[in-house]
Amino acid sequence: MIIIPNSEDTKVKVSAVFSFDEIAVEYDMSNLPQPENKPGKSAELFYDKETKELFYEYKDIPKTELELLQEENEKFKISQADQDENIMLLLLGGN
Repeated sequence: MIIIPNSEDTKVKVSAVFSFDEIAVEYDMSNLPQPENKPGKSAELFYDKETKELFYEYKDIPKTELELLQEENEKFKISQADQDENIMLLLLGGN
């Protein structure tokens, strides 16, 4: 089964696809919750069959290789600054 917009147009975009083991549930779209913008998370829409309410659950988005490299680089910079500070203390006669 497919869901398409109720339109007079000849060509319409398919909104959803269902298989035979899924069911369609009527829902008042004026009460559709909006997902929160949570950095590093993706929102997944769920339906509670007992309460008949929609809600979002948030899952972590895996970090990209660039983000991982940036984090590693930042840790290296902090480590290097700590080492530089220790060398300066030793040169200035610290223990």
